[in-house]
Formats: sequence, structure tokens, C-alpha cells
Amino acid sequence: MDEHELPTWNGIVDSALGELNNARTGLSDAADWLRSDWRPLGGALPPGADDARIRAMDLISAAKSMIDQAKGELYSARRGG
Repeated sequence: MDEHELPTWNGIVDSALGELNNARTGLSDAADWLRSDWRPLGGALPPGADDARIRAMDLISAAKSMIDQAKGELYSARRGG
């Protein structure tokens, strides 16, 4: 590969930020599904499912926070500081 075919640093950061945004959106969508109603309406979750849902939501929240931190690092690096 020739040098002129390689992306610039800003191009790499822009692509990485786009993928991080996609990942964060996917996590938000997953959290929305976990907050959804289910059939039968008002029915109980299977045994252990409520605890699993709570743990999953906590992990999703932590993952979104780490993505935000990664994005902050990349924005800072792109600005040079």
C-alpha cells in the first residue's frame, strides 16, 4: 500500500468515532428492548430473568460510559491536547 492510500490521523479518528457512535446506539437499543413490555402483558418474567435484566442494564450503562470516555480521548487527541 502506498502512503497516499493510507488514511490521515483525523480520518482514522473520524472512522473510530463513527464506530463508537454505532456501538453506543446499539447499546441504547438493547437497553430499550430490556425495558420493553412483553407478552402476556403484565406477566411475570421467568425465574432469574429480572436479576439478569438488572445486571445487563448495569453493564450496558458501564459500557456506554466507557464508550463516552473513549470518544472523549479521541476528540482530545484530534485537537492535539
